[in-house]
Amino acid sequence: MDLGLLIGVCFVASLSPGPAVLSTVETSLRYGARRALWHTLGLAAGEMPQSMLALAIAIWMTGQFTSARAVVAGAGALWFLYLGAGLLVRPREVLPDGQGLEGSAARLFWRGVWVNFSNPKTVPWILVIIQAGRLPTDGFHLSSLLTLLAVTVVSETTVMSFYAFLADRLRRHLRTPAIVRAVDRVTGLLWLALAGLMAWQTWELVRA
Repeated sequence: MDLGLLIGVCFVASLSPGPAVLSTVETSLRYGARRALWHTLGLAAGEMPQSMLALAIAIWMTGQFTSARAVVAGAGALWFLYLGAGLLVRPREVLPDGQGLEGSAARLFWRGVWVNFSNPKTVPWILVIIQAGRLPTDGFHLSSLLTLLAVTVVSETTVMSFYAFLADRLRRHLRTPAIVRAVDRVTGLLWLALAGLMAWQTWELVRA
C-alpha cells in the first residue's frame, strides 16, 4: 500500500470539477458556508458505500454491476433535471441569511448523500484510486477498508469545505435581486447540463 500516493490521488479526484463540486458551490451560494457543512458531510457519507463497493468488486468485476449503476445514474439524472428546472422557473429575489426552512440540516445532508451516491463515475474513480494506492485486493483486509474510507472521507470533506468557503466569499457580494436571479438561473443551467451528462453516461452504461 502506497499511502502517500493514495492520499494524493484522492485529493486530485475531489478537486476535479463534477457534481459534488457544483452542488457544494450552489449550496454555499444559497445558504452560506456553515450550512453547506451539512451538505459536505452528506457527500462524504454518500461516497462511503461506493468506496466499499469498489473495494469489494475490484476492477475486473466492474462490468457485472453495469445494470445497477445505470439505474442509479438514471435516477440521478432525473433529480438533477428537477433541481435545474426549479431554479430556472422559480429564481429567488434574495439569498437566505439565517437557518432557513428550505435549507434544513437533514435536507442538505441527504442532498449531499444522493449527489455522490448517484454519480456513476464515483465507483470507477475509486477503482483507479485503489489501483494507484496499491491497496491489496487479493482478499478482504479490514486495514485496507478503513484506510480507504478514512482517506476518501477526509479528502472529500477538506476539498468541498474549501469550495464552500470560496463560494461563501462570493455570496457576500450578491445583494441585488437581479444578481440573485442571475445566479439561480446560471446554476439552474449547470444542473441541467449535469442532468444531460448523467443521462448520456446512463445510456453508455445501458449500451455496454
